Amino acid sequence: MNPKFFRLPEARQDLIRNSAMLEFGAGTFKKTSADSIAKRAGVSKALLFHYFKDKRELYLYLFQYAIDECMNIFNKHILKAEYFGERDFFATLETGHKVKMDMVRRHPGLFRFVMRAYYEQDSALSPKLRRKLDDVLEHTTDSFLSRMDLRKFRDGVDPRAVLRLLTLASEGMLAETGACTAEEIDKLFQEYQKYADMLRQHLYKEEYL
Repeated sequence: MNPKFFRLPEARQDLIRNSAMLEFGAGTFKKTSADSIAKRAGVSKALLFHYFKDKRELYLYLFQYAIDECMNIFNKHILKAEYFGERDFFATLETGHKVKMDMVRRHPGLFRFVMRAYYEQDSALSPKLRRKLDDVLEHTTDSFLSRMDLRKFRDGVDPRAVLRLLTLASEGMLAETGACTAEEIDKLFQEYQKYADMLRQHLYKEEYL
């Protein structure tokens, strides 16, 4: 990849990244054309391939970029929760979800792109890269749970399963709707929060409600 890409203004980089993620997220890797990405980004196909030697290199760069962005957000969120002494499972998730919504405002196609890239058989991702994403998810899950006060859950409740359920719900909602405007994102957050509150009422011990 051409290092000149990183010399572009950040807003210009985001436009190209977002255009590519939206296009790749809307179809398969094979069927997504470089022409459609370039058109959405407002650049020529020749200029796009000046920065990335081919479609596969762009695709792999985006996948790594998405993982890095998610990890940066997670680390900042965990550090913030620790700084303020927050150890409540649902309260911390709520704050994290707000942070995630901010990321979606900047990269509206990120979650749909990652989910399609991970599950599709004809994508450019190798099994090694899929395992890398699995490792990241396992690490963030373990790190999050180790910092939470899990004694609040009723006996027999598996916090890891609850976390996975809420994660799948939030990311699935984002990937399915493709929400990108502030109004759409706020509406999704309100819906997600309703589900989280419902689970909290049923899964926490009465003294913690």
